[in-house]
Amino acid sequence: MRFFKRFKKVLWMGALTLAVSAFIPVGTSHAAAADDAHSLIQSIFNRVGLKYEVPKAKAKTPPKSDEVKPAPAPTPPPQEEGRQEQPAQPEQPTKPEQPKSSALADRIIQTGEKYLGTPYKYGASSNQTNYFDCSSFVQRVFKENGINLPRTSRQQAKVGTHVPKSQLQKGDLVFFTTSYSPNQIAHVGIYAGNNKILHSWGPGGVRYDDMNGMKWLRESYVTARRVIQ
Repeated sequence: MRFFKRFKKVLWMGALTLAVSAFIPVGTSHAAAADDAHSLIQSIFNRVGLKYEVPKAKAKTPPKSDEVKPAPAPTPPPQEEGRQEQPAQPEQPTKPEQPKSSALADRIIQTGEKYLGTPYKYGASSNQTNYFDCSSFVQRVFKENGINLPRTSRQQAKVGTHVPKSQLQKGDLVFFTTSYSPNQIAHVGIYAGNNKILHSWGPGGVRYDDMNGMKWLRESYVTARRVIQ
């Protein structure tokens, strides 16, 4: 009988709890009202000797944000200590290679210059360098550079290829007449550029003269030959 009464109290208290819970507002804005309701239920349970545990409110999980976080900026690779990037250097223009014929002509002129001032002697042998006439000087200079020429100016005027006066180049052979031989070639020299001729003639021996500056060279010019290929 005592058990039945206790069971009846439990049922009655359960119904009361359900009724009170139904009227408890839900949400954080009604937290004070919920606390009062739970206090009332706790008081009723204490009277009948029962224990009532206040239900714990579940913490709300904040909604996940749909915002996409920006990707982290790439980290530049570490640079070696003390090393600095050098600016690109412009390519230096390469000097064009001098043609072999031009280089040989320069050597021939240089060879002839070492004999500047050597006395003139008509009929001089090209086997010695104490004195020269015009053709022995030319023969000697070219021989020292690997080119063999005949002995006399008339013979030398027949080798190589003809060159117009307007197209003369260093190292070409230039031929003239003289007052002693006005109708045939009698003199030869080496064209040195800029209308200059390197030759052996008269009291000055081996020397430079201007083909346009000296009257007899200007008026007695005959032809030119190119033996440097």
